[in-house]
Order: sequence, then C-alpha cells, then structure tokens
Amino acid sequence: MTQYTQTFALLKANFKRDWIKLLVWLLVLAGLFVAVAAKFEGIYGNQQQLNTIAQTLRSPAMKALFGPLAHASISTAVIFATEMAVFWAIFMVIFNYSVAVGASRAQEESGLTEMVLGGHPVGRLAPLSAAALELLIADGCFAIITGIGMTFANMPGSDSNGNWLFAVSLAAVGWTFGMISLIFSQLVADSHNVLIYNYAFFGLTYLVRMMTDVSNPDNTWWSPFGWIEKTDIYIKNNWLPVALFLILGSVAFGIAVALNVNRDIDAGIIQVRGGKRQSRFLRGPATLLFWNQRSISLFWIIGMAVLGASYGSVFNSIGKLVNDSPVIKEVLGSNGVQALEKNQVLSFVGILGIIFTVLAVIGGAMVINHLYTEERRGYLQLVNTTPHSRYYLLATYVLYGVILAVVILYVTLMTTMVVGNSTLAHSLPIRYYNRIFVAMLPVLILFMSTLVCFIGILPKLRSVVWILLGGSFVISYFGRLIDLPNWAMKISPFYWFDKVPIHEINAEPVWWLLVVALVLIVIGFVGYRKRDLA
Repeated sequence: MTQYTQTFALLKANFKRDWIKLLVWLLVLAGLFVAVAAKFEGIYGNQQQLNTIAQTLRSPAMKALFGPLAHASISTAVIFATEMAVFWAIFMVIFNYSVAVGASRAQEESGLTEMVLGGHPVGRLAPLSAAALELLIADGCFAIITGIGMTFANMPGSDSNGNWLFAVSLAAVGWTFGMISLIFSQLVADSHNVLIYNYAFFGLTYLVRMMTDVSNPDNTWWSPFGWIEKTDIYIKNNWLPVALFLILGSVAFGIAVALNVNRDIDAGIIQVRGGKRQSRFLRGPATLLFWNQRSISLFWIIGMAVLGASYGSVFNSIGKLVNDSPVIKEVLGSNGVQALEKNQVLSFVGILGIIFTVLAVIGGAMVINHLYTEERRGYLQLVNTTPHSRYYLLATYVLYGVILAVVILYVTLMTTMVVGNSTLAHSLPIRYYNRIFVAMLPVLILFMSTLVCFIGILPKLRSVVWILLGGSFVISYFGRLIDLPNWAMKISPFYWFDKVPIHEINAEPVWWLLVVALVLIVIGFVGYRKRDLA
C-alpha cells in the first residue's frame, strides 16, 4: 500500500487545480440535461405527436444518429431517452477525456509528477490513483445532480428507477472511457498523442455502434459505447450495461496500474523512434509545424472520411418509410415519392453538415491551440529568436489550422456523397454538397477566428471557444426538439443556414459572419503582437 501513499493529498491538489473546469462542465452537462428534461413535456403534448416522432426515430437515418427506438409503449420519457442518450454520452466521454489527460499525462509533461515523486514521500501509484478518483467523484456528482433533477422534472412515462439508471449510466460510460484514457496515458509520452489514441478508440466504438444499429442492433453489444442504448431506459430499465461499464473501467484501471509500474516517469511504453539529425525540409516555423502535425492531420482526414462514408452508407434506407407507404405512393405518384425521398436525404445531409463542421473546427482548432501549448512549455523559445515576426508565427498556425479544417470538411462531404450516391437509385448532384460546404465555411471561419482572438488577448480563456461551439451545436441540433424560441435559435451561427442544401444560400449572413470573423482575427493578431509570451 506504500505505492498509494498521499493519494488523497494529490486528489485534493487536483481539485484545487481543476475546480473551475469541473464546475463549468457539471453545470453545463447536468444543468442543460435537466433543463431539457423539464421542458420536454410541452413539446410532444399528445399521443399523435409522440407516434409521429417515433416513426421518424425508427428510420435508419435516425438510428444512425440516436440509436434504435424500442417497439414499446411510446411516452414522452421514452422519446427523451432515445434522443438524448447517445449524444449526452458523447459529451460525457469528452469531459472525462479532458480531465483524465490533464490529471495524468499533462502532469508528467509539466514535470510536476517527477518533482512530487522525487522530493516527497509519495507513492508511485498515487498520481494515477488520484486521477482515477477525481474522475469517479466528478462523474458521481453528475449522476447525483442529474438523478435528482430528473426526479423533479417528472416527465410523463418516467419512473424513479429509469431516472437514476439514466443518470448513472451516463456517468458510467464517461468514467469508463476516462479509465481507458489512463491506459493510453501510459502508452505514449505526451498528451497530444494520448488524445489521438483516445479519440481513435472512441471513433471506432462509435462507428461500430452506428453501423450495427442500422444493420443489426443485437451486434451493438460489441461496442462499449453502444452499451448505453442497451439500458432500455423507461422500458426495461436494464442495469446490466452499468455493471459492464464498471467492470470494463475497473479492468482498464488495473491495466493502467500495471503499465505505470513498468515504465519511467515522463516516458511511454511505446518508445519514440529517433529521427534524423538534420533535415533539409525543416527550414522555418511553417515546415516545422507541418512536420510535427502531419500524422495527426492525416489521422483527422482519414478518420472523418470513414465517418462520412459510414453515414453515406445508410442513405438508401432514409426514404424507406416513403417507398413502403402505399398511401403516399398513391397520392403523390412516382415523381412525388422521388421528390419527397430526395428532400429527406437532403435534410439529413444538412444535419450532417453541422456535425462535420463541428468536428472540422475541433481538428483545426487543436492546431491553433498548439501554438499556446508550445509557447507555455517553452518549445518556441528557439523559434522566437529567429528573424521571424510574431505575426508570421501566428499566421503560420492559423493558416495551417484553417486549411486543415476546410480539407476535413470537404473530404468528409465528398466521401459521404460518393458512398451515399452508390446506395441511392437516384444520385444527388454534387452541387448540393458544394452548397452545404460553402454555407458552413463562414461558420467554420468564425469559430476559428474566435479562438485566434482569445489566444491573442486572453489565452487562458481560450477554452471558452469549446463552450461556444458546443452551445451552438446543441442549439441547432436540439433547439427545435425542445421548442426554443426563435431569438434563442438565432444565437447559433448554424441557424442562418438551416435550410441549406434544400434551398439556396442566403448571402447576407455569409457576409456579416465573415466581417465579424475578420474583426476577431485582427484583434487576435494585434493582441498576440503586444502581449507578453508565457
């Protein structure tokens, strides 16, 4: 037990460091979840409305997004659980990844872990155990807040068992992926690569969940992320997936412990391959950035292409409800059915455009964020001694990040089109995909320029960009489901292009979004030139 000495002292230090981040995450995740639950009763007020949305949720396109809806008695609570489980589980995974990496590998990178273990009577496994306990307590607080809030929301069709199962299962899926993140923190030697491994694993489990939900939901058991659906909340209230999450998380922690005792501090199990002593390619900040980011950039492009292809593979099933309805065929005729099916697919492409844009912004923003990370760690000291201005250095990161985000978005849309058209009897012209691409560009640039502005003047608050991006996505994705007022919908920049690609792009919001982005990016460049470096 001496290896765990001072675990609780380190846990206290972790909370002292992370309390603001944890508080914000919990308020946003738990507060918004409960608020939506409280308002959900007024959205589908009668059984006819419930049956209509249930029919929509049973379509293959919606199965790919939300998971399958059980063929059971439909209530407000059942619809809520179907629409919210998968997406809130995604948010919980992201939250736990952020905390896990910050409490483990990031601590070693900063040199704090070595200082603590080398100069104080602290056990070798105390930092890792403190990180695991921090995740457990944070997720436990989420479960308690959410469970109590859901009880007070009292949705029609809900019950106490289902309320607490929903809360605990969301906390469990987040904690489990956080424990798996601790494994990757032992495998590689820097937080940047830990995040790559984290999201590669999560992306694989998500793709397996999505494809099995559409083809054969029984196979979704093969994806740990898919277990959240198997709880059958408010229907069977199955607690088995929660037990599986706890078992998998405990096994993952045990593996992380075994790996931790067999490696050096600030090193990874996977050894970094030595490179050449010199390279003619490395001639300045731009080539250095490209060389350092080439692997993660390729990972993003290929991963997003696979995601786009996966969504495109279900296009043939989106119009199935229309094609299988003899009443609709008789009323509209073959041409009318074809037009209705086309609009259904285009509406789905519009939803995918928002999802792909959010992910593309994350990919590009991670590059720009790397500028401040390298600045804070002192990696850019040698670069700053060369005859390159700060404008040039910042412009290098910004251009690379924006170009990467644009490439990610376009490649994803194109793979969606190619695979989707291969499954459709009547292919969609490329102009629809180009239309959604052009519509999403000003939104993408706006978020990227917001990040640049924060890095230039208030770099410690740069994480606010993730809140803005997540909030905009939630408003656009769930706004109509929770019946948000029109003024609230307009807060999200995605709102101004919600009719695309079915309708043409409105040029007016394109121009004012670009103007706002230009102002923000100018502020960021001027601020970066004047502020002290970290």
